[in-house]
Amino acid sequence: MAALTLQFPEVIDAIFKGWTALQLAVAHSFGGTHSKAKAEWFVEATEQWMKENSDVDAYELEDFLAEIMSAEFNTVVDDNSLVEVATKICKIYRLICQGDYGQVNNIVSGLQKSAAVTSSQKQQVDSDEDDDDDDMDVANDNVTNHMNALELNRTANESSPSASGHTNSDQSNGTSQSNDNSQSNEEDGWINVTKGGKPKR
Repeated sequence: MAALTLQFPEVIDAIFKGWTALQLAVAHSFGGTHSKAKAEWFVEATEQWMKENSDVDAYELEDFLAEIMSAEFNTVVDDNSLVEVATKICKIYRLICQGDYGQVNNIVSGLQKSAAVTSSQKQQVDSDEDDDDDDMDVANDNVTNHMNALELNRTANESSPSASGHTNSDQSNGTSQSNDNSQSNEEDGWINVTKGGKPKR
């Protein structure tokens, strides 16, 4: 039993670290801010559950794991990974109980290598997602800068002195022409009056 106490948590931890569904739930904090601590507790809870239930079948452990994933990590595992994880744990548990520690060590070594590969792949995916986010941020910045430039150009055109100067010039010319016509009419003996008035000589 001492060997079981020393080796079994290590076995469960190695299996869990290679379990993609659990690792994604932890990485994305599906279980909240304490997802990592919950994953560590999950190892202890599984060990304790196996000790308290003798002659456990894989399907029984599968139900227990599914319940924890749903309750603690808000994750429904609908692939075959639950069956694989439960089967591995039950198999190694029996080997430990039989005292076949050499085979257990070999299995654990393989599991740890597999977990390292899984972790590396997850980090690569996270890195690719970060790169995509950076590219999207750059694209959004370019669009924003372009829109700001268009807005500045529009504002500059509306406030340009050439347009208002042209209008004022036209108004000035119109006024000047009106005065000239008025002066011409007065010299001829006619003056302009408002509507309803009569011309006077």
